[in-house]
Order: sequence, then C-alpha cells, then structure tokens
Amino acid sequence: CVESEALMKLLIGLSGFIITMLGVILAFHLDFTIGLLVTFLGVFMFWAMLPSTDSNERLRRYDR
Repeated sequence: CVESEALMKLLIGLSGFIITMLGVILAFHLDFTIGLLVTFLGVFMFWAMLPSTDSNERLRRYDR
C-alpha cells in the first residue's frame, strides 16, 4: 500500500513537470495567456507532490 502511494506521488510529480514544460512551450509559440495558465497548473501539480513534514515520519525527530 505504501508503494502505491509513492508511485502515485511520482506520477503526479512527473505529470506536473511535463504540463509545466508544455505550458511554457504554449506560451512561447501559441497563446501567452493559455500557456501561462497551463504552466501554473503544472507548477501546482508538482508542488502538491512534494512531501510535507507532517506526512514524513523521518523528519518528525527534528521537529522538537
């Protein structure tokens, strides 16, 4: 069950990175506004993948 969570976070992170790059390409080549919106969507997806200290058990010992 832990492996599936890690795999899902990895896929969300990779999707966010790909969508961010596609947004930059769209902004330069097609429409700046749509490209910017797609870029922010990708950054949000990538940011959501990053771990927090609440969910990371290894970092709890440093929270004292």
